[in-house]
Amino acid sequence: MGRPRDRLTEAASTARYIGAGEGRKTDMIPVRSILAATSRTPGCDPVVRAAARLARAFRASLTLATIADPWKEDDEAAFRASLVEQWNRSLPHLSIDSDSPGRALRGRDEGPDAVDLAVVFDARPFHGILVHAAAVGADLIVLGPHRGSDLSARWGGTTAERVVRSSDVPCLVVNEEVDLPIRRAGVATDFTPSARGGALLAADWLPKLFAQTAGEGEAAPTLSLVHVASADAPRSEALLTAEQERIRQTVGDGEESIIVDAVHRPGSDVAREVAAWADDHGADLLVVPTEARRGLSRMWSGSQATALTLQAPCSVLLVPPALWRRSPIPLRRIATALDTDRDGPDAWVDHRMTHARRPLERVRLDPEDDVVQQCRERDADLLIVHEDRPEPRGPIPPDLQHLLERTPIPVLVLRDLPDGPIRRILVAVDTGDIWYEKFGWARLLAERFDAQVTIFHAIDLSLSSQVRREPGGEFVPAPAVWMRDNVETTVVPAMRTWLWERARLAGLPSDRVDVVVGLQSPTYAIPMLAHQSEADLVIVAAHAEGRLGRIPLSPIARATLEGGTYPALVVVDRAKREAEWREAARLSDGQETPSTSR
Repeated sequence: MGRPRDRLTEAASTARYIGAGEGRKTDMIPVRSILAATSRTPGCDPVVRAAARLARAFRASLTLATIADPWKEDDEAAFRASLVEQWNRSLPHLSIDSDSPGRALRGRDEGPDAVDLAVVFDARPFHGILVHAAAVGADLIVLGPHRGSDLSARWGGTTAERVVRSSDVPCLVVNEEVDLPIRRAGVATDFTPSARGGALLAADWLPKLFAQTAGEGEAAPTLSLVHVASADAPRSEALLTAEQERIRQTVGDGEESIIVDAVHRPGSDVAREVAAWADDHGADLLVVPTEARRGLSRMWSGSQATALTLQAPCSVLLVPPALWRRSPIPLRRIATALDTDRDGPDAWVDHRMTHARRPLERVRLDPEDDVVQQCRERDADLLIVHEDRPEPRGPIPPDLQHLLERTPIPVLVLRDLPDGPIRRILVAVDTGDIWYEKFGWARLLAERFDAQVTIFHAIDLSLSSQVRREPGGEFVPAPAVWMRDNVETTVVPAMRTWLWERARLAGLPSDRVDVVVGLQSPTYAIPMLAHQSEADLVIVAAHAEGRLGRIPLSPIARATLEGGTYPALVVVDRAKREAEWREAARLSDGQETPSTSR
């Protein structure tokens, strides 16, 4: 969370990005695997108990891990024995046998069916947690509170903060015992997509954390949206009410219903006010989206999420900043800016829409007018244009480049039209958050057309690039790898594992996916692989930014578009659509620009 801001206005359509307003219950993250990290001390016993209760509530597998220094590998047996001792001390009714620590022996109706114990050797605890979380496919990481001073947390960050920076799954910081059922959870909100994603995650998980142990006839659990802003913020309460309604519409009125209320706290210190609210109302859990800031920005202004983990009277669920992008890609209305030739692209689109498995609405735009403005007015989810490309290679036409640098929604650029359905999709992936958008579209199109998906990543070993040495680990400068390691035996397997894990998180079926990792320059390798694989569609990102205004095409997007005549789906960050739509609504209302300071 950043410092409080007054979001003056927001376009009504933005709720659709992350499932809100669709009148259906979302399932953002099914929790199948939980990793609990412990120091084996009595202070971490609440972590063990919390993880066991959550594993039972979600019916998830559980791994209890401890991180040890690499030079202590000879003591692995002692570390494992201390893990068994801690488990039996924390959960005596679920004791495990030190000779067979892979299963719970009794009391399984009150805890997980099994627990795996792991000793991870890594000099950096947060890095060991990340790597092992990736190894077990964890959907949730459970940690204890920061053991150092508030000053060390401010300047150096906590282990939980460093984990959530690089993780794609939430991290639960257990400050107090986590007792089920969870009757009241609070979400710190500032109306950003990441905050709304945290609210939807809480709305998705809360019924599961309530129903397992709630008494018969007990009132439904409550999810409170807590917004901190100055008392004179002109529209904060109206925006908070609108946000409350969006979450209510998403949750629906099914059997797993929850109560959603809204709380406005006047003030300027987000962490202090949210913690005070939790204390006043006896909250069982706080859900906090994080910004994952690094460097001087992080050191200068600190982290509100970290401050809240230190001040909160209950446990805190830290949500990665990009988690909201894991929600389904909306595709209901397609806008086309095409000439209406009988046998041209317009007819090709008509034929595909007629035979689509799910109905789609199509709106025709005037190609000679401002296409981006028309897309906003029609609230389109996808724009389709055609590029007449007689030569296989050549520069991007200026009008197409201008469009792609301004568009806030994905653009399907048709060139050579496939004779049949789209059967082979190539996804060009880098390591930024935009992979969510690419994989989301790949999943949507693969389901619609029963297509095979090839995920391709070209490892860039230039001086300015960063790579992973271990799956799930932090990114490191490329020179540090190629000067010390064998890239083919370290980086390539790590990136391949990372891509498979991203495919799993995005919901891509493994039997339709192939992962390819290369060491060539991506600007050369992507067009080459598209030709070799006879791809019917290539998915690439226009850029990796979500800000307002014109953003130059990335070198990879430019090379992909200039390197062949295959159709290309050029995706953009959904945050850019929200920023553009909100700004347009603000200007039409004649309002002042809201502050976006952090």
